[in-house]
Amino acid sequence: MRRRLPYTVRFNPSNQEIELAGTIRPEREADFDAVASRIRQSAGALSGTFYLNLRRLRHLNHTGFVALARCLQALRGARPELALKLIISSAIPWSEARFRFLADVIDGVGVEIHDNDFYPGHSEVEDEQLIPSLRTQTSVLWKHERKLLTRHGLRPGATIADVGCNIGDFATLVHKTFKPALVVAVDHSQAFLEYARGVADEFGLRAIEYRRGDPSNLLLADDSFDFVTCRLALNMFDRPGDVLRELLRITRPGGRLYLVTEFMSQVYGYPRDATVGWTYRRAAELFAVLSTELDLGPKTRGYLANTGFTDIRIDLLEISGANTDRHDFERVRASWAAFIDREIAAAAGGDERDSERMRQGFRDHIHAITHRRGYATWPVCVASGQKPERRASPGAG
Repeated sequence: MRRRLPYTVRFNPSNQEIELAGTIRPEREADFDAVASRIRQSAGALSGTFYLNLRRLRHLNHTGFVALARCLQALRGARPELALKLIISSAIPWSEARFRFLADVIDGVGVEIHDNDFYPGHSEVEDEQLIPSLRTQTSVLWKHERKLLTRHGLRPGATIADVGCNIGDFATLVHKTFKPALVVAVDHSQAFLEYARGVADEFGLRAIEYRRGDPSNLLLADDSFDFVTCRLALNMFDRPGDVLRELLRITRPGGRLYLVTEFMSQVYGYPRDATVGWTYRRAAELFAVLSTELDLGPKTRGYLANTGFTDIRIDLLEISGANTDRHDFERVRASWAAFIDREIAAAAGGDERDSERMRQGFRDHIHAITHRRGYATWPVCVASGQKPERRASPGAG
């Protein structure tokens, strides 16, 4: 039987892109010749810019790095009119320093950090000051979600991937309640993951594996999880369809993807419903400037169907002062109001008059939450879909 290589080399002529993925550890530079030959052949008939996609390259040893550098230098010498663009992910800790060095020493080679472009608002959203709010938010939602998870396909003993896990609270609660065989929790934020690992260590939780990763290019195997979750994270990406295709890839046939998304423009608060409604619609508009969609909830059925999921199940959670501890509800909305006022409005270029009107709307929403005759809501959409079972090929059996 032919030994399977620990890496793959794929060329996409439509994108003028060659992808290196996996682990490349040649003992001698000559062992890299097959990869170098594929790169040269792929670039042969191209013009303009040739993209070298390294987002899934887990490891490249020094010998491989030197061999790749020589290959690119030779290619530039033979085709000086052809620009080379290296596409990397900040979720691979070693890649930026190494490949920026190549760009510095080889003329015509550039570096693009994929997730900076794909996830344009990450510096604002991955804010350590949000950690207290995220903890309270999970506490509020868990009381409702835990009743729905079984309906959406979660069973004891499942293998679970929690993608966009933020501070890890949901993964911890699922682990304690459903006793899964494995939980792999992935997030883009190093600060959130450090917090999550600290909590896991404090409580002696050893069965949750936390990883830093790019949700659009996960370093996880095909068809490997029974239940994949992505909660209040899908809307942070400017191309959610790309993330969903990646989540489909890692879900095993017959397994399910579970999504939690928001419907921000429909947040309600009485008695001052006009100002509350305007404020949350405006917040959704400001997030949209950062390519973040806070009204993704109603679109999840279409996204799941278009990605290839079947047996789609939808539930609408209306978090309100009537079914949630008012103090917790108030804390969640107050912290998000402060965050939007401090970070998002500034990043999106909102003016001071606009900001003050929004502050008043947030105050009015909190008034509706805490007032004994008030009524306030926060609509959250819960959806899931099944990855189809593979059909047996004709004549199999």
